[in-house]
Amino acid sequence: MEIDEVAARVFRSYWAVLLVMTVLPVTLVALLMAGQEPPSVAESRLQASGEATDAGSGDASASIVVSKVKAFATSDTLLRDVLRRQGVDRSARKVAKAVEVSGLGTSTVVELSVKDTDPVVARKLADAIGAEVVREINESNQSAIRQRMDEIDERSRELVEKLGPLAREAGGPAPDIAAANERERVQSELADLRSNRSDLLTQLTSAGTASVVQPAVLAPESDPIIMMSAIAGLVGLVGGILIAVVAEMLRPTIPGQRRVARRLDVPLLGWADKGPSQLADLGRRVRLAAKKEDVGRVALVGAPGPLSAELVSSVASAVYGDETRPAPARPGQPRAGASAQERPDDPGRSGPGRSEQVHGKPGESHADGNAPSLNSGGTGGAKSTSVVRAGGGGAAVIAKKPAEVSPTEVTQPVPVRRVCHVHAFEDIDPGADDTVGVVVVVGRVTTVSGLETVRDLVAASGWPLLGVVATSGKAPSRTGTTGSRRSAKAR
Repeated sequence: MEIDEVAARVFRSYWAVLLVMTVLPVTLVALLMAGQEPPSVAESRLQASGEATDAGSGDASASIVVSKVKAFATSDTLLRDVLRRQGVDRSARKVAKAVEVSGLGTSTVVELSVKDTDPVVARKLADAIGAEVVREINESNQSAIRQRMDEIDERSRELVEKLGPLAREAGGPAPDIAAANERERVQSELADLRSNRSDLLTQLTSAGTASVVQPAVLAPESDPIIMMSAIAGLVGLVGGILIAVVAEMLRPTIPGQRRVARRLDVPLLGWADKGPSQLADLGRRVRLAAKKEDVGRVALVGAPGPLSAELVSSVASAVYGDETRPAPARPGQPRAGASAQERPDDPGRSGPGRSEQVHGKPGESHADGNAPSLNSGGTGGAKSTSVVRAGGGGAAVIAKKPAEVSPTEVTQPVPVRRVCHVHAFEDIDPGADDTVGVVVVVGRVTTVSGLETVRDLVAASGWPLLGVVATSGKAPSRTGTTGSRRSAKAR
């Protein structure tokens, strides 16, 4: 299945669902946020780390710094202490949700923002939280080193106190060998401690200290309605697409009339509701298709369901042709061009190609050049002449003035052409021996189940499938009774 067909199946069949699922969330979000005042945002910037390794290690280090700052800034203990010192009546949990931390590129400078309905409170909280975060970071980075340095200083003082007595004992008039050895050991340990302290001091210097780069300032006011509405519309559209996909899985369809014709491997004969020119072209193509398959009857089948009488009549009129106008019939005489179902009481009908004549007042001559026949009748022995055309099951008869009849017209025979009956499928007699050509009428979207019913009909009847007739919208369904549909015949 092609991508364009998948998109067409979703959007053509379920465009109303997608429209509702997109517009409804946007409208609801806009209405809910219309009366709400957007919160104020206070932003401050912190130098979270001064280590050269952190500054030069790229995105990974920056992400670690941001995570560290956010962990301190959203700490419940820190927030409770800040709220107590600032005298702000806010919930620590809600303030934690209002705190945002974002990185600035790959640097160790981060941006700390706090949202609150009161701009003054937002600035106070941003400054206080930033200062506490800086203190916590400095303590976490330097506390271990300073503690180790304090331990070294304390041990060095103890060794210095021992070193004096040992030096006196080892350098007296009677040198003490044990004291001399102990003095050497103490001096060596003291040298090691001094070296370790020097290394720790270097680490403390290179570690740097966190600091506040920019105090809290209020961010420019922004209206979140547009952004939230766009997000709501996108989420609704995704939900509508999911609904359409599920519905399409349960009830698959075929979008477009030409795709239906390709599925059935038949031509698209034309359009039934795009004006007289398209309708006339449709009639010619149906006649050609019927001639190709050598059928005398055409059954219009909806996919799915029966068709409306108006649609069947318009297609039948197009197949019949609009250049002939039937003359008024005498009382008791069937109208010209009527089908067999419309003339059940015609005792003189001898076949579908039988000519008919109308006696009455003379009329205008036939416009298409078909040869007329001269018939006598009427009251008082008067003669009148009528033009007879072989048509669908009968003859279209138009009166002609006696003065306009030439001797050639009197003697020329009337050509009899093969007729083509156009019916709705529901009006077809299944017991008839005639071969019927099937024409499928489809709308903008056709269900696969409806297409399968057409295939089953063709397989069960053995009738040839002539083609597909397209309508712009959904194929009109039948609204009247069976007797309200008219059959039509065409050359």
